[in-house]
Amino acid sequence: MPISFILVQPSRAANVGAAARALKTQGFAELIVVDSEAHQQEEASWVACGAEDVLQGIRSVPSLSSLRAEFDLLVGTTARERSNPRSYHSPEQLYQILQAQPNTAKVAVVFGCESSGLSNTDLAMCDLLSYIPLAVEYPSLNLAQAVMVYAYELGAKRDEQLSQPIGLVAMDADAQQTQALKQKALLMMKQLGNAGDEKLQQWLMDGIASLSERDMKLAHQLIGDVLKKFDA
Repeated sequence: MPISFILVQPSRAANVGAAARALKTQGFAELIVVDSEAHQQEEASWVACGAEDVLQGIRSVPSLSSLRAEFDLLVGTTARERSNPRSYHSPEQLYQILQAQPNTAKVAVVFGCESSGLSNTDLAMCDLLSYIPLAVEYPSLNLAQAVMVYAYELGAKRDEQLSQPIGLVAMDADAQQTQALKQKALLMMKQLGNAGDEKLQQWLMDGIASLSERDMKLAHQLIGDVLKKFDA
């Protein structure tokens, strides 16, 4: 399962360099930077020490939305649980969720800028949300530290299931299955008269994003059966 890491508007070159180094130590290669040139500063190279290949391979894009169609799952990270009905997963829980996903799923873990994290708009674009539980009420880890935690949980602990090579055709098929299920679920909500319930819709979309391959097939069948009842 390919896992990429995305930094949205990082402001400090040292953090980008440290993030590249963290990914290198855990066997990851793809780092994407959104709306920032911090990785081009000389300080990033100093800190990256030994991970110059990851740093030089950084892909720069203008917005997170430009990456949405490229990934089956976007995981948004935040310093704390926010006051909304969405589910938040620790890095360890996230690892378990990814273990249940098809080997063909393409995943990206998204980090916000150092000062304010991901915007609500960017978080809403993500399929899953994750935060690092802390023992004290300290505001948060810094950006590079957070990247290291996720890289360790998703890298050093990977088994053959997570690292198995994928085929692009199969990856496209899995993405289509997930999108088809989301469309079915939205249609079911409309038929049930819940189309305007945004909290329920978000909860349902989050749930679909974390389904295993087996549960995905079951959900397709169950929702399909419900829709058939309305057509009868």
